[in-house]
Amino acid sequence: MLKRKLILLLSIVILAAGLSQGTVAAKEANATFELKLSYSDRDVKLSIMGHGLTDLYAYDLELSYDEDMLSFSKAETSIKGFSVNPILSANTIRIAHTKVGEVGGEKGEVELAAITFERIGSGTTSIKLGDIKLVDSKLNVVTLDPQVTAAVADDPHLLIFKDIKKHWAQASIYEAVKRGFVTGYADATFKPNLQVTRAEFAAMIVRALQMQTSDGKGLAFNDNKEIPAWAKAYVQTAVEAKLITGYADDTFGANKWITRSEMSAILVRAMGKEASTDIQLAFADLDQIPAWAIPSVKAAVELGLMKGNTLNQFAPNAPATRAEAVTVILRMLEA
Repeated sequence: MLKRKLILLLSIVILAAGLSQGTVAAKEANATFELKLSYSDRDVKLSIMGHGLTDLYAYDLELSYDEDMLSFSKAETSIKGFSVNPILSANTIRIAHTKVGEVGGEKGEVELAAITFERIGSGTTSIKLGDIKLVDSKLNVVTLDPQVTAAVADDPHLLIFKDIKKHWAQASIYEAVKRGFVTGYADATFKPNLQVTRAEFAAMIVRALQMQTSDGKGLAFNDNKEIPAWAKAYVQTAVEAKLITGYADDTFGANKWITRSEMSAILVRAMGKEASTDIQLAFADLDQIPAWAIPSVKAAVELGLMKGNTLNQFAPNAPATRAEAVTVILRMLEA
């Protein structure tokens, strides 16, 4: 199946030129290739350089890499023409590009493509350029097997969580950690689906807003002793700023899971916004939203801070997860 896909891929490259395949060309057989790496945070950018090219009209190449260490993000090229969507399979990626029309091929030193990967595992690894097909402007084809390898250096200072690979909130989690309002755990996990307590969310929002914290000694809730020592300053700061309140029985409920309704209220208060009076909510579980929370939910939805799920439910009384919490806080900051 893969072989058939690769044959089809090369055929698309050739057909895109509006010509038919010719004889095997020898003049590109002396071309050499180089893999250059650059780094930016978790991104690893690979430049595939060709040297000694005489008439490069199209190419079809294969890269191999460790999917447990690197995740493919995008492929780009500065060569004008048409690129075939990358074909991804186990630990390999195949890309192809062709110029279009009756134009000459590229000559000399050329960057064939720039591939961006995201580093998702710690340690050293490598990327290898396997077989590559070069097509000249006469549609002659040569197949080479350069076996060029680039070593991806480890970055021991780069934070990588081992439990968020391909998680829907992966980018938001790393951004939140970078901004410093949330951290991971000592075992290199983030636990994105762990539920968040009211004390934890108070700490997140205070850190995110970079508020000056109180001393934590001014709390007067009936359940003060249940507020963790590390959280008292954050809770007091959030209470004094009127971002979060206690319950009717004069308790704070520090260890209770924060609900999506409560979270929407805190976000809206932090932004100092109110909902438009004419906004209409259309969630399937609208009747489950507490009356006190409806204005906040309206504002949170109108401001784009919070959304419903795939079942068109707001889930107002469901506890928020760490992934959800950092995502909505980032939306608030960006808004």
